[in-house]
Amino acid sequence: MKIWFFGLALFLGVTNPANAHEIKNCKCDEACLTDEISHLACDRDKVRFSARGLPDPSHPVMTGITASNQQFPAAHDFEFEILQHPQLASRPTATEAGPVGVAVNGVPIFDPSTQGPVNPQTGKRPSAFTEGELDECGGHAGRGDDYHYHIAPRCLIYDLGRQWVDIDKKPVGYAMDSFPILALGWFEPANSVESLLDACRGMKDDKGSYFYNVKTAPDWNVLNCLSGTPRGFARDRWTMRRDRTGQDIVGLPIPFEIKTALSQSFGPDVCRVMTGTLRGEQLLQSNGTTKRIDRQDGALFYCNATCYGLFFEADRASSIRGRAIYYDYIDDACPAGFGLASLAIFDPYLGPAQSRKGPAGTGKAGPGPKPRPDGQPGNGPPPRN
Repeated sequence: MKIWFFGLALFLGVTNPANAHEIKNCKCDEACLTDEISHLACDRDKVRFSARGLPDPSHPVMTGITASNQQFPAAHDFEFEILQHPQLASRPTATEAGPVGVAVNGVPIFDPSTQGPVNPQTGKRPSAFTEGELDECGGHAGRGDDYHYHIAPRCLIYDLGRQWVDIDKKPVGYAMDSFPILALGWFEPANSVESLLDACRGMKDDKGSYFYNVKTAPDWNVLNCLSGTPRGFARDRWTMRRDRTGQDIVGLPIPFEIKTALSQSFGPDVCRVMTGTLRGEQLLQSNGTTKRIDRQDGALFYCNATCYGLFFEADRASSIRGRAIYYDYIDDACPAGFGLASLAIFDPYLGPAQSRKGPAGTGKAGPGPKPRPDGQPGNGPPPRN
């Protein structure tokens, strides 16, 4: 009877997809991590590794974002620790806005939501994906200039390829409860497990190993809750960027569509530049009036506390209706060789000091779009590194 039933199942093309997958358990194998990972160490209970938190340089990080927080991806000093043998908890744990795991390239993975206010009707924060905050790879830089994914790490998955993802069935990341995250079905639709996943987007393979599986279509969710016990899995060291008054820069969200994102080192300084288009904003002018910007191309940049061009929120005033922002342009100590003259600069604010930002401008006339050496308008990005 069993033989006949098995034969009939094959004849009818019926299989049990849950038993068709055996995921690769390779936490201590360097071949299951990318070369962005270093110092892999394993013992009986734990796996540890280090990373700078940046993906492969070929990935188009930050491009495609339409709602920017004016943060730049910067190298961090991450130390990650996951368990060798995680256990399922008695009940799932809801995720919150913040980290929920790490990709196999050492880039953190966050909950899909932003830090925005909770919608009282849904009980959820806004989605970073639907709000236009994510780049083509599914990530962006956060308030600490930390690059991280909010959805499936799309560029990484395509880099890993069909063999890694759908044939060898290796993880693309690990959740903060230490269970692996896979992307079955990304390249091979026949491998799809979407209909078999639990509420957290997890399931067990044919040997009883639990794993999460990212959604292979928009909105590319990674996981909806944690089936194991969440634990502190990462430590980080970094230095916040400072403005010329010594205050930390945490970034003001603006409707800035990023076209390019580049960085270049000049001795101790790393100059980071994002070029793009500012849409639908009210700019404070030096004379105290405001000007509506429907569409204007320009650059955001930061090299050090005395060389940057960023937008900050202006003080509230009875003469200003709604929010106004101003462009703080400082070029007192830009590194030699930095192509500042090649950038399209927004009109700098040179008026009275704004309390939200400390002292106002330097008193210098703003550069505007400076001419390039070839005499053409300065509307291009600096040299690529």
